[in-house]
Amino acid sequence: MKVIVAVDGGGSRCRLGAFDEQGDVLARFVVDEHASLSLGVSAAWQHIELGLHGLRRQMKKDASWQPDHLMMGLAGSLQQRRRHDFLKLVTRGVSCDLVTDGHAQLMGASNGEPGICLAIGTGSVVHWWDAQGNGGMAGGWGFPAGDQGSGAWLGLRLMQHYIRYRDGDKSSSSLIAATEQRIGTSVSSIQQWTTESRSSVLAQLAPLVFEHAANGDALAVDLLQEAIDHCMTLIMYAPADLPVYIVGGVGEQLTTQLRDHLGSRIRKSQGDALRGLWQIWRAAYRTV
Repeated sequence: MKVIVAVDGGGSRCRLGAFDEQGDVLARFVVDEHASLSLGVSAAWQHIELGLHGLRRQMKKDASWQPDHLMMGLAGSLQQRRRHDFLKLVTRGVSCDLVTDGHAQLMGASNGEPGICLAIGTGSVVHWWDAQGNGGMAGGWGFPAGDQGSGAWLGLRLMQHYIRYRDGDKSSSSLIAATEQRIGTSVSSIQQWTTESRSSVLAQLAPLVFEHAANGDALAVDLLQEAIDHCMTLIMYAPADLPVYIVGGVGEQLTTQLRDHLGSRIRKSQGDALRGLWQIWRAAYRTV
């Protein structure tokens, strides 16, 4: 029996699933570390190896076991130098393919059918696939220049508002108070955050925005509206007649507001990125 291991790697965590040739799930494992090539090629492979070790334990395989095929959908994999350096780290002799995580999410969410996948997590991107077999993407440029509307972007926008407050803008906000409690009040502790460039770290502030928006904090509500506007801009780049699937931790929390704009175009995801990666393997390799 062939074992195909799918790896979904984003800016905050890495999920792995082992499938047989028929698509049955043999094991799943989650590593609470990134597998984004943008955040470090060596670290991404180390975290994937941790996940492979977890799958081996679940399937009671010995330490020398390797999957028959490694199908990876990783953030940051469109940059050629990082891609080249990463693939050199993959265990010699292991058959593998590497696609971007957004493409894997689209194939899983739509079950390979025409559709649009808006993926908003640590980063942000939209992928689509139409009835003629034409695909496209928008966003996905990476933080800090891109990823508008994402968890990292929300964290950055929150820090920008907080330093305005520290500089003298005394607008009242429970979100600002919570941010101050979270990051500290000294110049040293604040600069540790204002000079932070890792998207996965800044995204840790996003839950504060959602928490205080739910309680009616005006600043938090405004930040989420900005995020919604960015999401809608991404979707507008895709064909207007396709159903929309929304995935990712931030995206799922914005679905209700996005439904106000998109209505019945929003559909329930039929599968996750791991399932999408297996489907990509099936289309390329399975003979029956």
